[in-house]
Amino acid sequence: MVVVTTIGILALLGMPGIRMATERTAATAMANDLRIFTEAVEFYSTASGSYPEYMTYTTMPSDVAEYLPTVWKNGTHSWFYFNDQNFTYVYLYNLGFTPEQAVRLDSILDDGNITTGNLRVAFNGSGLIYLFRYRP
Repeated sequence: MVVVTTIGILALLGMPGIRMATERTAATAMANDLRIFTEAVEFYSTASGSYPEYMTYTTMPSDVAEYLPTVWKNGTHSWFYFNDQNFTYVYLYNLGFTPEQAVRLDSILDDGNITTGNLRVAFNGSGLIYLFRYRP
């Protein structure tokens, strides 16, 4: 009984570390996915001379789609992309990220502050906005 209890206590002590590793992995994977997305849009803008105006996973130019992995094209990520004269950004929602994961993602991609820089938390924490260009 003492051995089983000791193993149970040790397992409980390891759980926060496992959870943190899982959250770090999810943030790192999303950072990689965002880099791939921005590269696809940059490739498209270089080839066509301009950024696309609006995209979702169901409505995107084929030249962008050919550079993107499946998670961007099959609805795994909930997102839309928007471009006008002041902003170019992708808005990701329904991520299920904790605030710590959002900060970790921001520290990988940007400045580590989710209220400034190119990666920001959206209105009421509903998602993340990654700014490609911002001209106030």
